[in-house]
Amino acid sequence: MRIELQSLEGQKSRFVATFERYGTYRARGIVGRSILLRNLKTVKGRLLADHIWINYTAGFDAIGEFVRGDVVQFTAGVRSYSKGYFGQRIEDRFAHKPGLDYRLTFPRNIVKFAGQKIMHSVGVK
Repeated sequence: MRIELQSLEGQKSRFVATFERYGTYRARGIVGRSILLRNLKTVKGRLLADHIWINYTAGFDAIGEFVRGDVVQFTAGVRSYSKGYFGQRIEDRFAHKPGLDYRLTFPRNIVKFAGQKIMHSVGVK
């Protein structure tokens, strides 16, 4: 669980993270593109999560392709969601217990910086 994001639930905030890789997801029969971000921090440098998956929206697409190590700064909302296995297989219910976690929604004002050096100039070490 991303406990550090809990205090920001329901708010829009500015974040900084390092791009790791692209991914895909399936939800209700729809396939979408996502990105894995590492070291999610506030612009003031407070670490919020070691990693987070976020939907690859039109804002990210407008920036162009990302390369591993690119630093991304953006504004997004924080929302809670239920995670875990909710199907009928008992073994899987025990293996993937339900819980509450936090995600980033509606990323906006996306800025990409090439490489890791820029993390220092935006207040992140």
